[in-house]
Amino acid sequence: MNVILKGLITAALALGSALASAGPAETFPQRPVTIVVPFTPGGAVDIVARAVAAGLGEKWSQSVVVENKPGGGGAIGIQYVTRAKADGYTLLLGSVGPVTVNPSLGPVGYDVAKDLAPIVLLAKTPAVLVTLPSTPVHDGAQFVKWAKSKPSGLNYGSAGTGNITHLVSEYFLSSAGLTANHIPYKGSAPAITDMLGGRLDFMFDVVPTAQPLIKSGKYRALAVTTIKRSDVLPDVPTLDELGYKGFDVSSWFSLMAPAGTPANVIAQINAAVNDVLRSNAARERLSAIGAYSAGGTPEQLGQFVASETQRWSKLIEDRGIHAN
Repeated sequence: MNVILKGLITAALALGSALASAGPAETFPQRPVTIVVPFTPGGAVDIVARAVAAGLGEKWSQSVVVENKPGGGGAIGIQYVTRAKADGYTLLLGSVGPVTVNPSLGPVGYDVAKDLAPIVLLAKTPAVLVTLPSTPVHDGAQFVKWAKSKPSGLNYGSAGTGNITHLVSEYFLSSAGLTANHIPYKGSAPAITDMLGGRLDFMFDVVPTAQPLIKSGKYRALAVTTIKRSDVLPDVPTLDELGYKGFDVSSWFSLMAPAGTPANVIAQINAAVNDVLRSNAARERLSAIGAYSAGGTPEQLGQFVASETQRWSKLIEDRGIHAN
């Protein structure tokens, strides 16, 4: 068990103990709350943040502001939150890359286990294996045969080294015993452009960006990466169904706070967010981007982040992945 894993589990268990013993506290919040998104507006992370912020604003009758602080693969926004006052009024919309992947690729200027406190897992969305309709494959089995027939390997793109679109590709290639040529891009938009232009053979795209292209017939969807099928792509089988048992990879979104935030404040935020995630309005907003609400306790999020960190750090080491 690595140091990050131990630290996250210890922090989560300590928080659980503190929550159990915490006494009555002033009702939270008493003033506006800011949710920091460490990416530009318009992406899936931003959409999830705004869906949750809208629900919390209604529930609390208080302003919940989404503030975008992009840069450094998410590091700028996370560093901002870790340096904020630990009072619950500055929160982080954390996602798989900056929280559980980037620390294994090089220095990031923060330590997730020491600098952040888990609050709640918000949502998950699968990635989907796609090719072009012009390719000679119509399902996952045909894809594997096609890949094995290419001595020089197929070409695939991603939104950048260490991005979930890269790591899920490597995870699948490892599971299927395949090799392919990775072409990283600076974001999903240029990767999708080259994919549609026929310069790439396949991609693992996330459902929010892949769904419109699948519906319009520009992508052919072969499989999704979560155990259960996507609600917005119900006809697309899972990799687990195709024989890769236990294959379960998702892009996910969490709410976190600066370390040291009072346990009773975290408890109040957790309860409010879980209520929001159960609402029809939040479910509809998330469903629109192919995501489904999660919820749970701070301890569960801490353990989930620890397991994800362990999984991706092992893959990065095993596959010899290095930051650009």
